[in-house]
Amino acid sequence: MFEKINDPIIIKNSNFRGCIFALVFPIYDYREEDLAVLKHLVFDKSMNYDTDEKIYKVNINNYCLSYTGGVVFLGNSPFLEFHLSFPSFNSVKKDVLEDNLYFAKEIIYNPYLIDGFFPSDMVKDTIRLIKNNINRKFKDGKWYYMHRNDTLIDEDNYLVNPILDNINLLDGVDEKTLYRLYKKIISGPPLTFLIGNVNEEECKKLIKKIILDNKIEKVVFEKKYNHFVKDVSSDLKMVREVTNFKTSFVCHTYKVRDMKCDRDKVLLLIVKKLLYSNDSFLLFDVLRKENNLVYRCGVSSTLSFGNLSLWAMTGKDNINSVSNCYDVIMSKISDINFITSKFSLILNSMKEKEDLIRENIMDYLVVRIKRFAEFNEKSRYEMMKDITALEVKNFIDNRLVLVSKYVGVGEEDE
Repeated sequence: MFEKINDPIIIKNSNFRGCIFALVFPIYDYREEDLAVLKHLVFDKSMNYDTDEKIYKVNINNYCLSYTGGVVFLGNSPFLEFHLSFPSFNSVKKDVLEDNLYFAKEIIYNPYLIDGFFPSDMVKDTIRLIKNNINRKFKDGKWYYMHRNDTLIDEDNYLVNPILDNINLLDGVDEKTLYRLYKKIISGPPLTFLIGNVNEEECKKLIKKIILDNKIEKVVFEKKYNHFVKDVSSDLKMVREVTNFKTSFVCHTYKVRDMKCDRDKVLLLIVKKLLYSNDSFLLFDVLRKENNLVYRCGVSSTLSFGNLSLWAMTGKDNINSVSNCYDVIMSKISDINFITSKFSLILNSMKEKEDLIRENIMDYLVVRIKRFAEFNEKSRYEMMKDITALEVKNFIDNRLVLVSKYVGVGEEDE
């Protein structure tokens, strides 16, 4: 359970010329179809700024660089987020935080409504757009195959949104249900963050006064960040289906037995990088360079679930050969010498990635919000430094379990 007082979090960094204000609302009771539509409607206009011209003028006056928001997920915990960026005082020699906070409050708490609800035409257009996008996805071979594999290995709809296979759920969404959900979400206390080269005390006072109405409250919600796999059976699931796509698809999926913590997620990440990353092209080398079997290949994983899938696009006459190569590849990554030869490269890449994140204000803010929400003070790089090659080998040998083989048979031979 997450329980923290929503005192504004100020992340002072003098290296950034810009600033970002972020406001985060936990979402408690909801339907997937409502969130799917709501994320496209929020933070567009307000009752006082109801035209593009008015929005443009106020943003020019406030030096507002951008504002955006929507629904995001941390695992299976949904949040409504709002971000607004503006230059620091040192960049324009003017303090524009107060004006931008008042604008943020207006956009969030006084949204544009018709007859007391979101505009009906906008809701209908959004639903039509979402349906078109879903129908278009099912015509894409790679997406369809990955969706079918996710459905095969899923537990409790953690990997697959039920809307994808039941598009008619969207027909039950209307402007009234959406606005009632939105109003319920923003009626609760938010978490607030500000990053940039700012005066911490002054900024805290302004955020408390303008956004929080000087009410510091406890934010409480159920943490559903992980849904570590439970269905790790010794009985292998085998699915082979004939499709109308030209290319065939071969996917082997592993799940982690007894997955419990962030360290296990980092171990799974290392395995993924051993298979296919900038530091190890083993999957590609075996399938394409050595055997010329595939058009495309890759490794997919949801760390908060605990799955790892090797996939490849190929001709239907190569299906068995690709499947055999997967077994060879998984044997190779279990070799302690191979792990040792790649581990330092992977570790260095993780450090470089963290350094780059610190140089990008939005990336850095996202990481800080996530770590704040997870109560996790250690980064993945810091956790990886404590892991040994032998621990990785034991993880592969003893805890990675092959649970399914999915094959989509296309029309064309190689």
